[in-house]
Amino acid sequence: MALEFNKLADQVLKLRRMLEEIPFDTSDRLQIALKRFRAADNLDYIHRRIELARSPQVSGYRGAAPLDAPYHEIICQTFPPPPPPSATLIAADGSQVYPNEQAPFHYFLINTGLFVYHHGGDAAPEATTHPRLIFHPDHVHDASGRLISARTVDAQRTVFEMRELADLAWERRSEARPLVALYDNHLLFRVNKDVTGHTRLFQDYQAALVKLHDAGALLAGYVDSPVRSRVVIRLLHLLALPEAAVRGSDLSGAGDLEGLRDLQLFNLVLKPGERSALMVQNSPHNFQFRQRGVSYEIAFFYLKVSSGYQDEIARVDIPMWVARDRRAVDELHALLLEQCQMQGRNPYPYALTRADELAYVSSRDKQKLDEIVRLELRRRGIDPRGLPAKARGKALARSPKRQYETS
Repeated sequence: MALEFNKLADQVLKLRRMLEEIPFDTSDRLQIALKRFRAADNLDYIHRRIELARSPQVSGYRGAAPLDAPYHEIICQTFPPPPPPSATLIAADGSQVYPNEQAPFHYFLINTGLFVYHHGGDAAPEATTHPRLIFHPDHVHDASGRLISARTVDAQRTVFEMRELADLAWERRSEARPLVALYDNHLLFRVNKDVTGHTRLFQDYQAALVKLHDAGALLAGYVDSPVRSRVVIRLLHLLALPEAAVRGSDLSGAGDLEGLRDLQLFNLVLKPGERSALMVQNSPHNFQFRQRGVSYEIAFFYLKVSSGYQDEIARVDIPMWVARDRRAVDELHALLLEQCQMQGRNPYPYALTRADELAYVSSRDKQKLDEIVRLELRRRGIDPRGLPAKARGKALARSPKRQYETS
């Protein structure tokens, strides 16, 4: 039965009235942020203010900070597009099939797609996939015998993607430089304690970063439309506070700039092709990466990519071994712009699009995989129907209907 929209009329009316009361116009706050951003040219003052925010008397500052000297860049500075080099670019993405608790046999699938693109050369692109079927009871259940969560599968997929990227970068380490490794997400991988095997997963992720570093790869995490990022806005709030107001304050918010996003600011500041200054995110989690070694702290910059028809703001995460190499940053900047001009009107890296296509597991693929597993169960004399009567009824009711004519 379809949703009866006529029964929602009164609720939609209440929604309309609520929307009329919410102040969606952020133009005044955005102009304040823009003014503060353009005045943020004193690195000594900014460093002193960051040190104050990191003191034990201040809590909750999760904003941006400049890199340490001599690698720091003026916060309000913008950088034009450099000329693109010849390069080898490798991209990784993943997809998954979650375990079904009601199935007679528990398993899940992680499929990683890898795509290699040769910029400035005649070699054809290369594509491969690495599907992994995980079915051992010890790997599909936690220590209490419960089925692992979707969040755990997602975390394993992230680790598999980074490990595959590192392995491929190691194999290609003697190819054309720069060797760029592109990943579709933030690099600040966070594993909550409710994830099964969270400590080991975080260690495996960091080990993959070390291998990428040893391979000499320019690693970048590409975040398309970073709508949740507010770290630069929080920095601008911090810089505007008197020193006395900073001491003993809770800086988890953005004060009078609350509600603004970095994306809004840099959409005004950057011209197509330009990048922002390099910064780091101040957080205990990033400090964990720095503890592995100074090369593994995660920096970032914002980039306005363009297809010629449409502009987008992207956030690009890079480890410090890339951020401290100005030539590497320029090469990465130029190559990302080139990649984002290869798909017509869609300003998104071509290699990541292809990696996603390779990794994608369709509903038809999932059905075929289920059939293969059911066949193996039958061979072992196990009832493959699996689902209880109620669940089978739901599946039948929601399946595509076939029409019959009666005489």
